[in-house]
Amino acid sequence: MKFHRVALALAIAISLAYAAFSPMSLHAFQVTVPININNFNFTPVTIPTGYRLVIQDISLSGAAQTNGTDVQPIIIFSSTLGSNSSNLRYFAPSPSATVPGQYYADYSTTMYADTLEVSPAFAGFTPTFMSFNVVITGYLVNISVAAQVSPAPIFR
Repeated sequence: MKFHRVALALAIAISLAYAAFSPMSLHAFQVTVPININNFNFTPVTIPTGYRLVIQDISLSGAAQTNGTDVQPIIIFSSTLGSNSSNLRYFAPSPSATVPGQYYADYSTTMYADTLEVSPAFAGFTPTFMSFNVVITGYLVNISVAAQVSPAPIFR
């Protein structure tokens, strides 16, 4: 009898998990966020209400120059999850080996965001020029659907 309850609970949990994460509740997401030295502030990325963004890849391409000896561009991601405070993630692309002042990087990552903002930053000498395209790729999860089908734990 106990085995049947466990099997039934497992079958329900699997079907609810499938409903929560079926292709109907996941939506592909890709956006390019242009940032440059003229907008040295956080640029918001629109995430639809009721959805959570799962970032799987970040691609950075751009240029930075300085009158000093060197500059290291940095791209900052500021994300929140639920009512938690903001988390910061830093990405510093490598300089091109053949073209000075050009920077490229591609990062496989996993980040979750209910809100997201992207900002330029730097280390080293102050850039006289800095411009980047930040490509964010991942998917949106409908968190209102996931919340509706999440079962309460079964204790017996």
